[in-house]
Amino acid sequence: MPSTPHPDAKRRNPAALILGPLLLAALLAASWWLIETGVRVGHTVEWECWGGECSTNDWRSLLPVAGIICNVVLAIMLAGLARAFGFGLAALVGLLAALSGWSAAVTEDGLAAAEVATESRIVGALAGVAAVIALLGLLADLKVTGYGARLLGAQRVPARLTDYGAAEAPIGGISAETAAASGFGTASLQFTHNGSRHSVRVRVNRKWIDQPVYAVFREMRPENARVALPWIRSGTPAEETTSSTTATASASTHAGSGSIVSELERLAALRSAGHLTQEEFDAAKRRLLGE
Repeated sequence: MPSTPHPDAKRRNPAALILGPLLLAALLAASWWLIETGVRVGHTVEWECWGGECSTNDWRSLLPVAGIICNVVLAIMLAGLARAFGFGLAALVGLLAALSGWSAAVTEDGLAAAEVATESRIVGALAGVAAVIALLGLLADLKVTGYGARLLGAQRVPARLTDYGAAEAPIGGISAETAAASGFGTASLQFTHNGSRHSVRVRVNRKWIDQPVYAVFREMRPENARVALPWIRSGTPAEETTSSTTATASASTHAGSGSIVSELERLAALRSAGHLTQEEFDAAKRRLLGE
């Protein structure tokens, strides 16, 4: 059965879908070239030193600085998209570029390997750390988003969270009071699979309630579903947002009775399409009518 697009998923600007990857690719290429070239020619830059300070008029001395700036911007953008994995990947790119520059200087430009041996060992160790961060970040995101389970044969279908309640029992090693104060609790994970609607009580964070989520479960065990988040998450706290239905209903109330009628028709269409349960439809209707 083909999956239905997530009812809460935001439409993305087609131009952004194209320009975003192009910008990331440009930053990656610029970061690599600037750092690699700057490190490679670094030993040929002539410096004038006096009074404990050094300076040069050679513009090539600015290449590593420009490369680091590009790499930092790349890390910020990738971390926003993929969190620890993106940060580790960006750091790894910059560090490998530096190693590549020193290697080229030694093998092609006649630089003595002993002159950069210490720097190479330090940067190599940092590259190993960055690789571990990227790997652990990727594994964590595969678990949180449900893609890891999907690769192993599990189902991952659009869902929604309703009926949130603050934690009333300990979660792991965290007391109920601490968990509730931190925004953790339980909610009903509602989704449709093979034409049947399911509702499973799951542990969640309060800020997930108004965001698109997914249900992940084995083919024959939807009652054991767990909640999964989208790869790209807005990170907007639930307290600062409302669900699309509630927001639209509030706007319609201020717009007048004509808007209320059209909004009721829209809610009915969402219910008929299976995006809203009868309970959700009734709750949205009451909010819309101010009951």
